Amino acid sequence: MCVANLSVGVQREPCIAVGCRGGVKPRWPYLRAIQGGAAIVAGLSFLACADTSVPPVATAHGGECHPTSAHMTPPAEAIEFFANGSSRPDAARESLKTANWYGNEAMWVILPENGEIVGRLDDKIPPYRLKRGRVQYEAHQLDGRGMVRLQAIGVDAYGDVGFAAGGPAFPTVGCWEVTYTLDGRDPLSFVLRVR
Repeated sequence: MCVANLSVGVQREPCIAVGCRGGVKPRWPYLRAIQGGAAIVAGLSFLACADTSVPPVATAHGGECHPTSAHMTPPAEAIEFFANGSSRPDAARESLKTANWYGNEAMWVILPENGEIVGRLDDKIPPYRLKRGRVQYEAHQLDGRGMVRLQAIGVDAYGDVGFAAGGPAFPTVGCWEVTYTLDGRDPLSFVLRVR
């Protein structure tokens, strides 16, 4: 049996050379009569050689997780609140100046240093509110189908401005975009890698 493009130098039987490049070429002159059938074979060979693969579904980040590493400068009152809650406020104050702060005009958070939560599915990422209101969060997985529906952070015991205790929890590991809002306004979105 003749196999396309593998019969070079072999002349046991008539063969049609079919390849992904170069089309259909009769090996012997009397085979021109079967060129019509060869065209069908060539068409099928073309389909077999064509790249019909579908690219994988891309995530929002091209398949890679890019956790938020902002290191912004927060308002002094946020640093002072967290520093004064420490048993060593001066050391805490210095450490807080280089923390992974991220925020907007309504609230600020300290994110994990590399934007990663390792070894657990939740973390305390308490917001410090500059405006009055209740903090809620929701999250969706960038590398999967996971979702966390809108839910409250913290308890009312801390009041409606300043610190709110708590943070996000996730149903699975992965790359997550989290959005904190203050009474449904002032969204603060960031990305965390949970592993």
